[in-house]
Amino acid sequence: MFRSKAERQVEAAGYDPSRLPPGQHLTEKWPVLHAGSVAEYDDLQTWTLRVFGEVENELELSWEQLSGLPRTSNVQDIHCVTRWSKFDTHFEGVHWRELARLCTPKPTARFAIA
Repeated sequence: MFRSKAERQVEAAGYDPSRLPPGQHLTEKWPVLHAGSVAEYDDLQTWTLRVFGEVENELELSWEQLSGLPRTSNVQDIHCVTRWSKFDTHFEGVHWRELARLCTPKPTARFAIA
């Protein structure tokens, strides 16, 4: 069976080529694509997260309070629309469900914007 160059690279890296969607190529890097400047926070003592709008309880957490909430982690493949894939990517942090438990979104809430 014919294998594309991308599939051969995936196999050479020790992965199952079937994990790579058609038209994608494997990367070990973490490509960073953004529009505009990247926010920098030099003083996490003054940083806050505010949850408001269609919620029963508006919420404002300091970095310390947010960091004290239960954390979750998962490992997943990332397939970007710009045609790169990164396998076994580890993510860790506070899951939205922890914030939802504290702020109680109203039934009319449709979106969360960060």
